[in-house]
This record gives sequence, C-alpha cells and structure tokens, in this order.
Amino acid sequence: MVTAALFYRVLLPLSPVVASDSPYHQIVRKAQIAAKPGGVMWSEDGYLGNGHSANYELYSPIRRFVPFKYYNTVLFPLCVFLAGLGLYAFLCVIGLKSKSAFVGALALILSGHFITCVFSGHAGTFMMWAVFMWDLFALTCAVKFRSIIAMVWAGLLSALVLRYQFDIGFLLLIILFFWFLVLLWKEKEKKQFGKLFIGTILSLIVFCAFGAHAFFYVLGISNDSASNAAVTESAKESKLEKWDWATQWSFPMSETSSLLFPGIYGWGNQDAEAPYYGAIGRSLKWPQGGIENFSINTQGEGAAILLLALLAVSLLFSSYREKWFVIFWLAVAIAGLLFSYGRYCDISPGSETGFGPYRLFYLLPKMSDMRNPIKFLYPFMLAASVLCALGFNTLCREEKNA
Repeated sequence: MVTAALFYRVLLPLSPVVASDSPYHQIVRKAQIAAKPGGVMWSEDGYLGNGHSANYELYSPIRRFVPFKYYNTVLFPLCVFLAGLGLYAFLCVIGLKSKSAFVGALALILSGHFITCVFSGHAGTFMMWAVFMWDLFALTCAVKFRSIIAMVWAGLLSALVLRYQFDIGFLLLIILFFWFLVLLWKEKEKKQFGKLFIGTILSLIVFCAFGAHAFFYVLGISNDSASNAAVTESAKESKLEKWDWATQWSFPMSETSSLLFPGIYGWGNQDAEAPYYGAIGRSLKWPQGGIENFSINTQGEGAAILLLALLAVSLLFSSYREKWFVIFWLAVAIAGLLFSYGRYCDISPGSETGFGPYRLFYLLPKMSDMRNPIKFLYPFMLAASVLCALGFNTLCREEKNA
C-alpha cells in the first residue's frame, strides 16, 4: 500500500519504469513500449547495466499471467511486502515484541535507498531483498532451534540472493556468514552440534547446486564483472581510470546529513522541482570532462529511524543483557557507511594510490571489479532498520516499567 501510494505514477500503466538491466528489457524492446508516449523510461546509454534476458525465476508466474504493463504494479509491491514480512519474522524470532518488529519492517521498506529503487525498475534488487530477509530468518531459526530443514532452506535462499543481485547479494551474504558465526557463539549452550553440522553440509550442497555459477560470477571468474558492467578499455589501461570507474558512485561524506534529512541535496537529476546537486556520480575529470553528478535515488533514512537506532546504541552503556545484538548490527552499520564513502574517505581520492576504508576493500582480489561504493548503503540501511526496531522495543519496555 505504501509503495502504491508513493509511486503510483511509476507503478500504474502505462508508466512502468524499466532499467536497461531489467529482466524484461528485451520484452520491452520487442513490444516497442518505449516508443509510446508516457510509456517506459528507457536508458539507452546503459548506465544501469548491460542487460540480461528473461529467465525462469520466482517471478515467472507474473511474467506468464500478468500483462506486461501491470508488471511493476504487481511485482514491486509484492516484493516490498515479502521483504518487510521477512524482516518482521526475523525480529520476532530474535525476541523483539511484535509491534517493535513491525516498526523495524516499516523502517526498512521506507528507507530512501530501498524504496526509491522502484523508480529505477530493478526487479532483481527487489527480489533479492525479499529472498534475503527470509534467508536471514531461516538461518536464525536453524541455529536457535537446531533445525536441519531451516538450514537447508537458508542454503537455497542464499543461492537465490546471488542469482537476483550478484554484487549487493555478495555483500549481504558476507553479513549473513558473520551473523551465523555470532549466533553459533551465542547459542553454544544448546549443544546438538551434530544437527548443526549435518544441516550446514546439506546447506552448502544446496547452495553449490543452485548458486555455484552465481558465486563464480561474483568473483569475476566469468567474462563479466561482479557489477554486471564491463570495464572499459581505457580503465584497463590506467589504474587511475579504473579507480575512477569503480568509485564514481561514492557517497560524499559532506552529504551524510541527507541520511537524516532526505532530499536536502535534491531528489534526483530527473526531478525538475528539486534536482540533485551533490557529488554522487561525479567523474574525477570533471569539470574538464565526464559528468558533474547523477543520482535517481534519495539516500535518506529519516530522523525517526536514526534516532530510534541511536537509542538502541545507548543500550551498550546500560545493563542490557543482549549487547552482542547491538554490537553486531552497529558494526554492520558503521562498516557499511564507511565503505559507502568510497573515494570521499581516502587520503588521496584522486590518485592511483591512497588509503581509506574502501581502498582496503578495493585492493582485495576481484573486488576492484565491483563498481559503486554507494551499494554499501544497503547494509547500512538494513542495520539501521534492525537497530530502529530494537530502539522502539526499548521504549516499549521502559513504558511498561513506568
């Protein structure tokens, strides 16, 4: 309902927005919807990716039975609902009150960097979030309740996460792996490690069966890069140009306030009333060459979400027994924000060599092929939503005690 209300111009026919790397790009081209007035916004320059053909996926029934002009109308609200419901289930199983879990789910789907992806038409990103939230839930259930079946589901869902969005999915699965290790440590008193071992082995088998190709794709073993965009010939010739290509969409540190006050730097280059005027997307060559900026999303989280998240962080200075939970998601939030700064948090941002958080990630094998540090705002957004739910849960507990 929230998605439909806020993005009715995008979701209602005949105005669906389809990125050039949407799984429906070939269908759009064949149907020539892009040529119709008021039809599909098309990105011919490929800035959103190189494109894939439509494959058989979980959304295949939508493709099969829903007319294309209603594709966004059905798919995106459904994915938003599934992602929010998945986070709600995760927060409940971890021990938060149902109303606090509901607040956390709302915080996620209303986060600027999440919901404005409706505008760019990234079906894969939305499917990935819906699957990942249930992956997080399944893995948590597997460890807490020593469930082999839940562990197998976690393996299958992890494979689907990579299939739908290689680069962001890869980052989220790293978080999932560390969450698994933390849960193992937290739930070690329950023993039954035999079930966990069997479940983990079966989970890995299922993951390899359904996601091995996607995993190799992420690591750059296939012909394409992890960001599904080929490196230009000039970038191959120059380390500086490669650095510029990989970090062009970095989140400027000076625009951090936009997380608290969405739209303070504009709402996007295509918004005539409040165009974006910051430095996201700026080329190192600018103003001598390249582009000044480009953004179609707002990165805002909002004051209410971040204030509740800070309230959760304050539990570290209290007698709260589950501090490990706060520490883990606070670490995810901090790491995500620091890495999202990209070249704007580097001692030599315009040089081939420098030092900064993202530079360390960039120097890892194959990670230089993963474009756009601003992707790390997704883990930040997730962590902020979880901490927001915990902060609201704290308010509820204090109210009960009063």
